[in-house]
Amino acid sequence: MALEDLFAKVFEQPAQAFTDDSSAQNVVTWTSLRHVTLLMEIENAYNTRFTNTEMASMRSLGDIRTALTKKGVDTT
Repeated sequence: MALEDLFAKVFEQPAQAFTDDSSAQNVVTWTSLRHVTLLMEIENAYNTRFTNTEMASMRSLGDIRTALTKKGVDTT
């Protein structure tokens, strides 16, 4: 599953609406609760875990993609 598809599921918007710049600053439905839900969905979908430090630093789709890439996860 593409990372944008997970964003679409959690934030209830079309996948094509998301770019690496998508964040709580420009996605109206991005709340703290949905952020936690998003990270849990990503961990489950990609069979990985984030550290507390990683979670605190991920503020956009691009940040999350970078963190996953560092773990060797293909997000396409």
